[in-house]
Amino acid sequence: MLHRRDFLAAGGAVAASACLAALPLAVLAQAAPGSADKDLYDFFQTSFERDVAASPLRALQLGRKTGYDQLDDISAARRAADHERDVADLAALARLTTPDLSPQARLYARLLRLRLEQARADYPWRHHDYALTLVSGPHTNLPVQLINQHKVESVADFQAYLSRLSQFPRYFGQVEERLRLADQAGVLPPRYFFPDLISACRNQIDGRPFEPSSPVDAPLYADLKAKLAKLPDGERPALLAAAEAALTGSVAPAYQSLIKWLQGAAPRANPDHGVWRLPDGQAYYAACLKRWTSLPLTAEAVHRIGLAEVARVQGEIRAIMANVGFQGDLTAFFTYTREDDRFYFPDTAEGKAAYLKQAQAYTDFIRARLDGWFGLQPKAPMEVRAVEPFREKSAPSAFYNGPSPDGKRPGIFYANLSNMRARPIFGLETLTYHEGIPGHHMQVAISQELEGVPDFQKFGGGYSAYGEGWALYTEQLAKEMGGFQDPYSDYGRLVAELWRAVRLVVDTGIHAKKWDRQQAIDYFTGNTPMDVDGATREIDRYIGWPGQATTYKIGMMKILELRQAAKQRMGSRFNIKGFHDIVLRHGRLPLDVLAEQVESWVKA
Repeated sequence: MLHRRDFLAAGGAVAASACLAALPLAVLAQAAPGSADKDLYDFFQTSFERDVAASPLRALQLGRKTGYDQLDDISAARRAADHERDVADLAALARLTTPDLSPQARLYARLLRLRLEQARADYPWRHHDYALTLVSGPHTNLPVQLINQHKVESVADFQAYLSRLSQFPRYFGQVEERLRLADQAGVLPPRYFFPDLISACRNQIDGRPFEPSSPVDAPLYADLKAKLAKLPDGERPALLAAAEAALTGSVAPAYQSLIKWLQGAAPRANPDHGVWRLPDGQAYYAACLKRWTSLPLTAEAVHRIGLAEVARVQGEIRAIMANVGFQGDLTAFFTYTREDDRFYFPDTAEGKAAYLKQAQAYTDFIRARLDGWFGLQPKAPMEVRAVEPFREKSAPSAFYNGPSPDGKRPGIFYANLSNMRARPIFGLETLTYHEGIPGHHMQVAISQELEGVPDFQKFGGGYSAYGEGWALYTEQLAKEMGGFQDPYSDYGRLVAELWRAVRLVVDTGIHAKKWDRQQAIDYFTGNTPMDVDGATREIDRYIGWPGQATTYKIGMMKILELRQAAKQRMGSRFNIKGFHDIVLRHGRLPLDVLAEQVESWVKA
């Protein structure tokens, strides 16, 4: 998965179009001279730069040092101002969308309009989206972003880091404000979330310097010490003392206050799990499905698609069973592949190193075959890393973080190796292709490197059905490219597709059909080889992030549908490199807009 749409993950509550209290873009739109295209592109760039300037954490994600000593303003007042600015931007954009625009400019005007309209549609549901979940939120994502993205190349950079730490009380106070407002609106996460949320907060302030006698350093302290080692010896003692003061004087109180709020709210939380239980929960879930899939699909339609796909993929797995000579039914095969030691690396440092080495080998294998399948290829490098120990419990099984546009930070495929029995060898090949090449890394890095595409489109999030659909599509594509020679690796590919089909069933089951958590876990374990612990982690993710899990299969099926239709209509003119290039050449798109782009390519 692409981890919580990158910069949004870092702030948790940061709105998708954060804006400065600067001149309204409506004024800029009226004043901009020149051709229609130039006026429009100036508007694109001005709005993008305004938004980045307003969000230091977004700038950090982009590899910039804008506001390097600041954290975002994620207050309710800021969100309201952002909403007003979105409305003003829509009006300005409408004035700039004139008949004399070029086709390319019209496309990007439409894409920005759709983004702004989605942000406007989401605003009434701002209290329904959980600020904290078991897999994401500012309580875990903010430290991760500072550790991984705040680079220290000078004393000033280190002092900027400390300045950010000093703002934790204000920032977490705004998180608490969001939680309070949601609580007042009748929205709290399920009751069982709270112990793990509290534990995740405590993990950030366990160890030195918060507990001086501890044998280990807390995550932020360990990072500060590692970055301090790059600075001149004479500066280190005073800077280390300042770091300890910032951690104990600002970071600890911020987490302690949040923990106290969570402890107080827990008894008020509802024991039920789906968002159907929230005020206007049915309408909210419909809005979630529209937001995530970009298609007008009902929960019932998604549920039916899921049931059909589960049956189809299980049929393909039965063919693998016959191929390897397995005697027994599907459940027995799931048990065999889940429990036999041959399918796992040891749960040791050596086993984890072997896992990462094999992931790199698969990356090298598929990279060597790109030329026959893609014209557009990424320039940015990609690395395979293990998730850091301090966030293993709350992190997903695997995810991808994109590279910085300046090339200083590579794209990173993270694998959570906290439990090697949850990382079967047969699933590694398909996971590597999904998160890295030709999956997320291809899509994200190429988008950032496109020429002639406005920055809002290059670096914008959203349209998960496009990004996750592409990544799941490339798992199947990699088989066409020569991957999955081992039948058990091919089984792993099918298991991954089955897993995404099951998501359609359980996400809609939980949030629309009132399934409880155990019913969803039972369906997952009864239809896939995933064990109870793995299924529980998955279900907890879907409960906290309604609708998102449907995007993988819906997006994959749409891309396959478009490819097959293009191939049938074009006959011998069909070129797979051309198809992939048209899918990737504009960045993230709503699926209906993607279909239009493919249609134009077919006609041309």
